[in-house]
Amino acid sequence: MNFAMQPVFSSGAIKVLDRESERLGVAQLLLMESAARGGAEYLQRTLGRPLRRYVFAVCGKGGNGGDALGIARWLGLWGTEVLAIILGDPVGAAAAQANAFAASFPGRLFRVRSSRDLEKFRDALVRADLVIDGLLGVGIKGAAKGLAAKAIELINESLGLVVAVDIPSGLDADSGEIPGPAVEADITLAMGALKPCHLLPPAARHCGEVEVIDVAYPQTAWDAVEPVAEVISETFCAAALPYRDPFGHKGTFGKVLVVGGSVGMAGAAALAAEAAYRAGAGLVHIACPEPLYSVLETSVTEVLVHPFPATKKGIFSKEAVRGILQLAKEMDVVICGPGLGKGEGPQAVVRALLEKVPRLLLDADGLNALVGRAELLRTSSGSVVVTPHPGEFVRLMGGSVDSVVAHKIEQARAAAREWDVVVVLKGPPTAVATPNGDVYLNIGGNTALAHGGSGDVLSGLIGGIWAGGAEALEAACVGVYVHAKVGEELAAEASQRGILPGDLLGLIPEVLQRLESTF
Repeated sequence: MNFAMQPVFSSGAIKVLDRESERLGVAQLLLMESAARGGAEYLQRTLGRPLRRYVFAVCGKGGNGGDALGIARWLGLWGTEVLAIILGDPVGAAAAQANAFAASFPGRLFRVRSSRDLEKFRDALVRADLVIDGLLGVGIKGAAKGLAAKAIELINESLGLVVAVDIPSGLDADSGEIPGPAVEADITLAMGALKPCHLLPPAARHCGEVEVIDVAYPQTAWDAVEPVAEVISETFCAAALPYRDPFGHKGTFGKVLVVGGSVGMAGAAALAAEAAYRAGAGLVHIACPEPLYSVLETSVTEVLVHPFPATKKGIFSKEAVRGILQLAKEMDVVICGPGLGKGEGPQAVVRALLEKVPRLLLDADGLNALVGRAELLRTSSGSVVVTPHPGEFVRLMGGSVDSVVAHKIEQARAAAREWDVVVVLKGPPTAVATPNGDVYLNIGGNTALAHGGSGDVLSGLIGGIWAGGAEALEAACVGVYVHAKVGEELAAEASQRGILPGDLLGLIPEVLQRLESTF
């Protein structure tokens, strides 16, 4: 399924990668030198002339420090004024890098063993045009303490550009957690591959712009490790779009039923329905409570609207279940939840659809109807996609929103396995997880999508693509990619804060057209 997807690796996988490379005869120093040269070339290429001024490298005694010393040495050899400090005595390949730096720039490398020693370099660090953070790497767990914490504090006082080597010191590589003091980088040079902290908030905020730097790991070593996730790519989405038969008709391209709406929330169902059409569905229906019929019939004129029994509060009554199931039999995909409302009637509708519908997408109140009964997802009769935001996810799985956001990869994977469904845990970034343990991240989008109703558009997008012939996972990945890309393109012309969910609809065909023309 990999169409140029970018892998995301855990700290444990990186350790295996290093060990396997050494076992194959590729010394750690060679790997370190390739990483350092690649990082220095990127900075020189990207930043250009500013690097001919003053660079200060703050290094730990391990591999991260060795990478930073190597980068600083190469920049110095290309004409930059460089200065470096090491907290303690370097070991292994880092010691060789320290010797090479000292030989190249006598009197410009200093050992720091105490806070008093470190304080002597405060002015030099603050004045640097560029600070290279090579203190702590992916192997460090827990909060930075002592001299390392003090050095992080000084780095964050710098007025220059801060470049972190692999990860900003103080972060947990495997999550979005910030366990203690952490460097606030402008650029992070991810050595060899992305790590979860580069993508998951709040840690991702400390990473700034992230650039993956190639490291000379042999392919056999890469084959020995598995990523924890992959970043959804344009080429994958282009390949995953369902084929559109030029001789097809409205029945060829799928029928979608949106089950939702309630008094006060008719717009949610309308947004989902129009998005399903925009995604390519041939026919779209809405099943709504009877009081909404006249509103929805005129809001999206292409949609067929079907009223069903409602309570005095304007939500589905239990009596609506039979008729909705009868209508659902004719559909390729059912989307349940946008504007559905809460109560016994909506709960009965959701549970009946889980029992009878072959392809069901649950969103919003379709998920809230399962609070305390999430195990019902496992008993569904067909394929299910769920699209919770972190708050809805916590109501189903427990825990806290902060923990879900910081550990989104593991949380989405665990839920997909437990519920035996495709989970779209909305972002940023959005994680799409499958029951077999695969996780795909969409890292695009912006705050233009942070408005009520945006999720309804996403549900319609996924449902429309799914009904058109894509598999559930493919539809989910393409849907979140297109949704995010539309937000980005609208924001190129207008303020993110002022873009409404309805504005997304008109640009969907343009984004899909670009995907269609990729191959």
